[in-house]
Amino acid sequence: MRLADPWLLAAALILIPLWLIYQHRRLALRFPSLGVIRGVPPSRWARLRHVPFALRCLAVAALAIALARPQSGNSNTQRTAEGLDIVIILDTSGSMNNRDFTWGRERPTRLEVVKKVITAFINERPDDRIGMVVFGTEAFTQAPLTLDHEVLGRFIDHIQIGMAGEATAIGDGLATAVNRLKSVEAKSKVAILLTDGGNNSGRVDPLAAAQAAASIGVKTYTIGVGSPPQPGNAGQGFDIDEKSLEEIAKTTGGKYFRATNTETLIKVYDTIDKLEKTKVKIDSFANYEDLFTSLVAIALVCLIIELLLGLSRLRRLPS
Repeated sequence: MRLADPWLLAAALILIPLWLIYQHRRLALRFPSLGVIRGVPPSRWARLRHVPFALRCLAVAALAIALARPQSGNSNTQRTAEGLDIVIILDTSGSMNNRDFTWGRERPTRLEVVKKVITAFINERPDDRIGMVVFGTEAFTQAPLTLDHEVLGRFIDHIQIGMAGEATAIGDGLATAVNRLKSVEAKSKVAILLTDGGNNSGRVDPLAAAQAAASIGVKTYTIGVGSPPQPGNAGQGFDIDEKSLEEIAKTTGGKYFRATNTETLIKVYDTIDKLEKTKVKIDSFANYEDLFTSLVAIALVCLIIELLLGLSRLRRLPS
């Protein structure tokens, strides 16, 4: 049940009481004193003197609801999502153990902060298949492409520093993601590569991996994380090869981002989220039947009865 034009009912609820008050006052006769007839017992018809007014109120109420067009039926919504296939490529080398990022009042490792931000990013994309590749000295698939993001979250929880070795094989990480995406038929394929170092290991050159990604339509966003070393803290592991990361992104039609703290890292993933939107088509089907005719019939019956009573035993003066 629904009202097609509920605003008409709202307007009626404001105007009708004012009109009824006016009608009630207009029908009243003023006498200097009723003391003479106060002791006369009312007749049976006199006790029913308010019935015409009540019938009029009922008729007006029925017409007010009828104006709002009550309807019964149902509606169906069909939601079709054209999701993306996204592979997140995550550096787990030893330098990700640095604690130059913060999370609230805590100072966890870079990897712990990145895992939290990635999890939030995944939760905002329920219609996309997302997979995970980790790399260090070598690279491997941590989680295949999946729509089950709860299971994906458990895979992310098990990611640890050094699980793929202590070095940084960026080319192998990207090549592994490309192998995961080359056989899928999605219209949009995206890789998001995050690292805090330069390529110093592996068998695949990063730019060669980028060219392979471009050849199968994998747009790659690259992210360099880590704050610049402060005086006296030269051991923060700040050796990002930004030129290579920019070239990888440019070759594949993506974009390079620099994240120096938690806030900028969150903004990076928010930006990527906005750049790569999933297409969602929503079709609505409604089948409703109007019910106002029965209310109009009730109002007409009430008005006819009021008219008959007003012309006969319950006639009022002035009319």
